[in-house]
Amino acid sequence: MVKADAAPTWGKGARPGSLPNWYWGTIMAKLASRLLSDNQADIGRIGSFGADLAPFRLEDFAGVATWAGKPIYNHQQVIGQLDSGTEIGNSKTITFSFQDGPHTIGVYNNPNNGFPEPAGYSPFSDAEKATARQSMVLWDDLIAPKFVEKNGNGADIVLANTTTGPAQAWAYYPGNGYKYQSDVWTADPTVNWTNDWLSYGGYGRTTLIHEIGHTLGLSHPGDYNFGDDNNGDGIPDPITYEGDAFYAQDSKQYTIMSYFSEQKTGGQSIDVNLGILNNPQTPLISDILTIQDKYGADPTTRAGDTVYFANSNAGNGVYDLASNPFPYLAVYDAGGNDTFDFSTANSGVFIDLRPGSFSSATAGYQTLEQANAATEAFNAVTDESQGDFGLWDAPSYASWVSFVQSLGANRVLNETGVSGVTATSDRNVSIAYNTVIENAVGGLARDYLYGNDVANKLSGNGGNDVLDGAKGNDTYTGGAGADEFRISEIGFNDKITDFTSGVDKIRLSEIDANSGVAGNQAFTFIGNSAFHNVAGELRGYTAGGDHYVAGDVNGDGVADFSVNVGAATPVATDFFL
Repeated sequence: MVKADAAPTWGKGARPGSLPNWYWGTIMAKLASRLLSDNQADIGRIGSFGADLAPFRLEDFAGVATWAGKPIYNHQQVIGQLDSGTEIGNSKTITFSFQDGPHTIGVYNNPNNGFPEPAGYSPFSDAEKATARQSMVLWDDLIAPKFVEKNGNGADIVLANTTTGPAQAWAYYPGNGYKYQSDVWTADPTVNWTNDWLSYGGYGRTTLIHEIGHTLGLSHPGDYNFGDDNNGDGIPDPITYEGDAFYAQDSKQYTIMSYFSEQKTGGQSIDVNLGILNNPQTPLISDILTIQDKYGADPTTRAGDTVYFANSNAGNGVYDLASNPFPYLAVYDAGGNDTFDFSTANSGVFIDLRPGSFSSATAGYQTLEQANAATEAFNAVTDESQGDFGLWDAPSYASWVSFVQSLGANRVLNETGVSGVTATSDRNVSIAYNTVIENAVGGLARDYLYGNDVANKLSGNGGNDVLDGAKGNDTYTGGAGADEFRISEIGFNDKITDFTSGVDKIRLSEIDANSGVAGNQAFTFIGNSAFHNVAGELRGYTAGGDHYVAGDVNGDGVADFSVNVGAATPVATDFFL
């Protein structure tokens, strides 16, 4: 029998709100040092931004560089690490059920089979069942087969608790001929309280998603398993990213099947209410890549025009800031004209719309009352021996939020070159490789919105925002504040709906103004004059009642890009050339 264990039991540590004030400043300083030092690589590109440089993505260096001394894998290599080679038949339907009594255990009851779980069997609680169903939906959304719940024995995937099995959870890989295959056993919450922590970002919820991944045939990304004792000394081997990860992207930034923190690859997801690191809430981009390679992608999932996060119509609470203010997830979307909306965020957000990219975006932070309500709910499920988190007082909560915002701003700066974006998590939202999200809406603070290869609509909302549509004929709306509109690609016709001369800026410095000369040349603004067949000229003109600016990079007297700025009449000082 082949089974895979979930990651080791989650350990509850002190958070700032539970520490005396005299000690808290020291802890924050150490935390900042550790988190910032985790964002290190063998890639010199991080923190060095020049012309035409998109926000950092680790996989852009697959096959040509390393991260923390480990190779960066391409898609096929990642699939090879995560695919166990087993799957649930060729059926169009995958069934699951919950063991509801000892009589349903079946094959486990035979003592000759050596199963440890039956002696401590207990059924899932209603809350566990509800969370398991929601977890099944997350996997169902990704693949062509449909998940169907059935009663009693005979389902492809059967779930139960036990006190005589894993410390956290384990699952059996799928196969043919044995009824235990694809079954999930979790440690009863009476022996491991984290399996009762079922909120978004709760370790019990993450564990269920992870174990269901095993039942579908996903493995850990490396040759490790909790409880391994390869030297036979009776003590489980330590499992570390440094010693056990085969490749760079073996972290929970990329796959929920990993044992290793997203910090190992530069991510940082924080539950600001609780003052602790968050846990993955959906299958992540490497999981989506691999499971769809095995079973095929579901072409119907959110195929209409879908809004995620604020004002969500995605039909799942995990994608709604109202119910999940601190998302840590990946989005797969089968079609339509879609939007990442963070208009309610009260901290800065960095949104990267490129497939396979990561955004740093949450609701920001909640009120003191909401943070303390979340703390009380968390304390209600924890083991008494762990102790409760103390409630926040107003000064400590304000200091904590300020610290997280400062940390986030530093991380976004390191990854993008854009300062002042006070994101409260880093690279916590990703987009599947086969998914196109067309639009982004920023929040109330300074944001950085980066587009993709299609026509994007980018709306900054409040704050002094930075908007860059990349390729495509993009539409920019800065909203309140002094905004910066970046035009970084030629060959497109963009539009700014609310440009204000003397307040907003148009940055063209990412474009080489003279393609015939080595290096990155600056444009020369010639006002409303016609082009002079000289490379590097930028001119203004009026057409159809709107004002435009256009650039000629090769000296043929023809515009290589244009920007519609509406009623405004730009002057030379409105540009970064």
